[in-house]
Amino acid sequence: MANEQGRTGSEAKENMGKLSRNKGARFERFVANKLKRVFGENTTRSSGQCFSGDTRADVDCPEIWVECKVGKRPNIKAALEQAEEAAGSSGSEKTAVAICKWDRGEPIASMRLDDFIDILCRAYLGGNNGSMGTSICEQEDVNSSS
Repeated sequence: MANEQGRTGSEAKENMGKLSRNKGARFERFVANKLKRVFGENTTRSSGQCFSGDTRADVDCPEIWVECKVGKRPNIKAALEQAEEAAGSSGSEKTAVAICKWDRGEPIASMRLDDFIDILCRAYLGGNNGSMGTSICEQEDVNSSS
């Protein structure tokens, strides 16, 4: 049976799927353009839809594996776990990051605390190249949860 726009149920569902894919692609382009400010032209949006078993980041850039999610209530934890699993199965050493955005909300970047501390140490303390001998990042009290 056709609805008021003359579409059947399956056509309407197909159109909603296309709208959702388009929204996701727009968000990935937005994130890629933001990351280009840091990584330059080494940042690209992975083209096409990824399916189960595909190990491409939504946005390809140095240092981080980016998984993008946008929608009414994107699951941050699931997005981060998806990024970690994909990065691990591809053999990548990149840090997994989930960038999520609720409809009409601000994007949020999420990562594991130890990964965040590692990035801060590399950015502000020079990683292992600091003059203090052992980097503060290598000290167990910084990276442990006890």
